[in-house]
Amino acid sequence: MIFDNIENAHLYYNLGDKIKKGFEFILNNDLKSMPCGRHDIADGIYANVQELETKLPHMPKFEAHREYIDIQYVISGNERMDFSLIDNFLEDIPYDSEKDVEFLKLKEDALCPNVINVREGDFAVFFPQDVHAPMLSCNDGCEKIKKVIVKIKAD
Repeated sequence: MIFDNIENAHLYYNLGDKIKKGFEFILNNDLKSMPCGRHDIADGIYANVQELETKLPHMPKFEAHREYIDIQYVISGNERMDFSLIDNFLEDIPYDSEKDVEFLKLKEDALCPNVINVREGDFAVFFPQDVHAPMLSCNDGCEKIKKVIVKIKAD
């Protein structure tokens, strides 16, 4: 898992050409005016622009992906993301290969998940071993946010 501000995206270009292209999409497009939905970038890379309302964090919904790496970038608003390594979880809802998602629950003996508050201009990169619960509220109320999730086929 990586957490940083988009100003430092260039520091992660050495992780591969696909990740570099994902960051370049974020940096070279007017995401605030981009319509919601899927935007193809290159072979094995696409972006999903979303406008959603955050959820209260008392019951996070943990997810993981097997085929894709996520770059989750907050365009506007603030979002809390909980995360931990996959070894701390048990299956909750089985893996859906068409959607490349499985939902998990913390093991009883696992420590609390890690928490980051992702502000406008920040991003988090989640690899297949990184279980995450996005779209959580940073405070006591819910907030409308706009974000983009760049999906990168893991090789």
